[in-house]
Formats: sequence, structure tokens, C-alpha cells
Amino acid sequence: MPQEVTRRRFVLQTLGMIGGATVTGEILPLLAEAAKRKQVLRVAMERDFETLRPELAAGDTVNMLRRLIYTTPILWGTQPRPDGSLIYDPDNIEMGLATAYKISEDRQTIEFVLRNNAKFANGDPISAQALKDSYAWFLGAKGSGQLKVNGLPSADRIEVVDDVTVRLHLDRPVAWGLIGNALLSSSSIIHAKEVLKHATADDPYGTKWLETKTVESGAFVIETWQKGAMMSLVPNPHAFQPSKLERIILQVVPDASTRRIVLERGDVDFAVQIATKDIPDLRKVSGVRVASYPSARGWFLGMTWNKAPFNNIHFRRAMAWAMPYETILQVVTHGLAERARSCVPNNISGYVGDLWPYETNLDKAREELAQAQVPDGFAVTIPVYAGDLFDEEATVLIKESLAQLGLTLTFQKMPISQKRSLMTQKQVDMAVYDWRPWVPDAGYFIYWNWLPDSFTNYWNYQNPEAQALGNEAITMAVGSPERNAKLRRFQEIVNGDIGLVPLFNQFDNIVMRENVQGYVYYPDTVPVLAKMSLG
Repeated sequence: MPQEVTRRRFVLQTLGMIGGATVTGEILPLLAEAAKRKQVLRVAMERDFETLRPELAAGDTVNMLRRLIYTTPILWGTQPRPDGSLIYDPDNIEMGLATAYKISEDRQTIEFVLRNNAKFANGDPISAQALKDSYAWFLGAKGSGQLKVNGLPSADRIEVVDDVTVRLHLDRPVAWGLIGNALLSSSSIIHAKEVLKHATADDPYGTKWLETKTVESGAFVIETWQKGAMMSLVPNPHAFQPSKLERIILQVVPDASTRRIVLERGDVDFAVQIATKDIPDLRKVSGVRVASYPSARGWFLGMTWNKAPFNNIHFRRAMAWAMPYETILQVVTHGLAERARSCVPNNISGYVGDLWPYETNLDKAREELAQAQVPDGFAVTIPVYAGDLFDEEATVLIKESLAQLGLTLTFQKMPISQKRSLMTQKQVDMAVYDWRPWVPDAGYFIYWNWLPDSFTNYWNYQNPEAQALGNEAITMAVGSPERNAKLRRFQEIVNGDIGLVPLFNQFDNIVMRENVQGYVYYPDTVPVLAKMSLG
């Protein structure tokens, strides 16, 4: 068969001319060679990676890449569900770069013993000093927010005991200290010395170089990156946990419908961000497997406390009675979600679900609205991220419900970055929004959302009693009866204030071909592709 035909057949079978993307001639030999191998995982993703910098919170897709090219000291453990699919085990830890850890009795010192044979992709050792250098880089390169959340505000709190032993001296105990300081993005191990070789006076931490280049510490290294189209990765020759996969091809497929088509067709093995509306039909497709996981990603209606009538308890109660909860579940999520009934998301440690009495009742909403003394014809402009169907469709249903109360919602469609920016600046009166805690713990959610200086306290909520309880719970051991009592009382107060209106917690629907093995669902939903293989 002529070479040109062989290449074309490979593109059609392996990439399926995905999304109309073209593959340049210089990449074709690489793909043709990959086609001869059995363990080549093909992934359709919604967008390209903007950067290789691990300190930037740029969404689930970038986090997927982080887990491939940067190792962390630990990972969550794994356990099977009744149907045989795999999910994280919150009570067990899997060793990564670390082979052991120890937490002091006061929970302010965490010690890691690292593998003595760990190396970066260039062969340099990943030693205790290299780990400290990596964390110090995060702290200096404006990526320190997460480490500070975890009780590690400065590099002088990182002690190198010997070549393979590191101690973290936290400034306070935090419930998620181990996970936060050894598993999240700020724990991604970079080759800081190599990065800093590319520093300049204007860029003292070498971040510009790290936009497109790196020295990998994870299971895979970047082989080819065609911006806007695809990335190919191969195993890191120095990986201490070898993968069964011989190559991973990440293909950009911006359109969700096209991602569905190429998965059904078998052109890819795994696809991310499949539209929820497509899930019921995909369950019927031969050769496709769908796994649904109740998640910690909660959807809420938030309202400002900065001005009337939103800060009036009767207005807030009216909103709570007016929400079309069940309609949202069926129309927006197609039943692939569960009601949320608290000011913290479902499916996390410390969640209490029996403190929210509100159901859809427009008569009660009218009674409360009358007491709020809202002027006739009251209208509010609400920002909507049109790129997310949950956001837009839920807001449409809420608009229709509030119209029956004589209230008018006017949409202002905008990119998600603009909406989040306005919310962070507390310039939004009302909005539908979502928040997923990377650590499945109510205290972690409280830290980010409910304290006076919380970064995502979008609505400027203030209640000294509740916030004092939240502050106390943050430093206490997870699962202790005293902590659980404080978390329950916190939720009782905030739900009574209607700090927000909980709408639903979505299911995360993972879609892959039937021959894909080893997928594990983690609370941050980031797939660890290196753990997967093809049967």
C-alpha cells in the first residue's frame, strides 16, 4: 500500500479527522509509528493547554496535563465501587514521590521520606532539596496562595533533613494539611533550578520559559506539541512508576458534539467534557462505557449582602421558596444530579443535609416578598456564562419562576473569566454559579467561601458566630465529634441566614471506550491518564 494511503488511513482511524483539525506533515510519521502500538491512548479534549506553568489555576484540562508531567509526593488511594469502577479512597493514601509520611501529634509538622532513585526527565535527582526548591518557587512566583491555605506561608518552614527527608512546619494545623501540601497543584514538583536558569530581571522566576518548556518529573514527557491541535506524550525514561501506555495523544476537539461523535466512532478512547444531555444516549452505544459519580461540584444561587433588597431576610426566603428545584434537576441536568441542601456541597466530609427546609412554593415566596417591601417592577441584571449550559439553562428557569412573582431578570452574557472577576470584586447582585472544592472537606470549602476575608466570599456574607465556628473547624482533625458539631452548627446558622440558595450537585459523567482500563475518579475530577491502559 502506498505510504500516503497508509498515513491517511492512520489519521482517519486514530484521529478521525477530529473536529476538522489538520495534522501537519511533520507529525504524520510520529502518528503512523504510534499506530503500530497497542498501548496508545487517544484523548479528545475541549481546548489546548495555555501554559505548562503548574501554579496557574487554569481548569481541569491543564490539571490533567499537570498530573502527567509533574509528580506529587502522594495521591489519594483507590477503592472499587459495587459496579467495579474505581473511585478514590478518602481514608487511604497512595505513595507517589514519597515512600512514607509522618504527621506530628499537634498536626503542625509533616515529614516525607522520598524515593532515593527518583529523577527528573533530564536525569537530575528529585531530592529533598529539589522538593524544597520546587515549593519555594511556588511561594515566590505568585503561586503561593494554595500553600498558604495549607499552612505553609514561606520557604523557611521547609526543612531538608537529609537527601530524602523533608519536614514541613505549618504555621497552624489545618484539616487538609497532608492533602493540601502533597497532592494539589502547588505540590507539583518542578525542576526549579533549571527553570531559574531562564530567569530575567523582568521575569525573576523564569515563568515565561515555563509557559512552553519544562523538565518533567511525572510519568510522561512531552514529545510533540502542535499548538491549537494536539500534544503527544511518551513515558518518562526515569519514571519511578512506569505506565502501561506507550504514548498518549491529546487532541483538541472544541465542540462537545464532535467529541461525542469521535468517541462513538472509536476515533478516540477517552473524551472529556461531554454534554450531559448526551449521556443517556451514550449509555446505549455499543463499545462505549459511561460511569457517573456524584460529585462535590455544587451549583448555587448567590445574592449580595451589600444592598437592599438582597440583604433582607424576607427577600432571601422568597428566593429560596421560588427556586424551581426539581425542574432544574430534570431539564438542566437530565436527572444526572442530586438536590443540594446546605451552604456547603454534598459529598464532602462534614456536609449536613437536613437543615434546608425549602421546596418550590410560590405562594410562600409571595408572602415573604410582601414582607420584604420590594418595589413593583423590581428588576436585576444577572451575569451568565453562556459557554456553560448548566449556568445558562438554570438561570433561564429561575427567570421564568421569578417572573411569576413580578420580578424581572435581565441576562448579561459574558466569558466565565469576566463573570468570576466581577464576582470576586463583589460587583454582582445575584448569580447562578458553581464551586468545586479540590479537597472534599467542609472546612476547606468554608475557608475559601464563608470567612470575612475568603477569596470567594463573593456575596460579602457576615455573621460573627458562624464565621468563628468556621475558623475553629478549619484547624480541627477531620471526623472528630467536636468538629462535626461545629460544622453542623455553622451550616444551621448560614442556612438560616440563606447565605446562598443551594440548587444541585452535578454528577461527573466519565465517557470512554469499553477497552479502557484503570480510570479512577478523584474528588477534583482530574483523570490520571498514566494509570490507564487499553485492554
